[in-house]
Amino acid sequence: MGDLTQTISNLVGILLGVVGAVGVGYFVFGAYQYLTASGAPHQMERGKTAMLTALAGIVLAMVAFGVVELVIDAVSNPVVQIDTPPDPASSGGNSGNNGGG
Repeated sequence: MGDLTQTISNLVGILLGVVGAVGVGYFVFGAYQYLTASGAPHQMERGKTAMLTALAGIVLAMVAFGVVELVIDAVSNPVVQIDTPPDPASSGGNSGNNGGG
């Protein structure tokens, strides 16, 4: 189970790196559009939209990474251990003695 969780964690980390690089590239593209708009409102709006979209994508990717890591941790290290219940017939007795003198 440890190898599988490590593999999934590595894969998600690689994908987050790719998404981050694409997001930063898109942000730079939007900033370039905004800076070279020369006052054209339509071009400036396109640049701002591209930058906001890139930031939203990067934040969403980080949140997704956190959720995946949380799920992997919950699956690999459960807080509640489910064991077989004790057999009441082999509990040993003492059901008639409640400790009263």
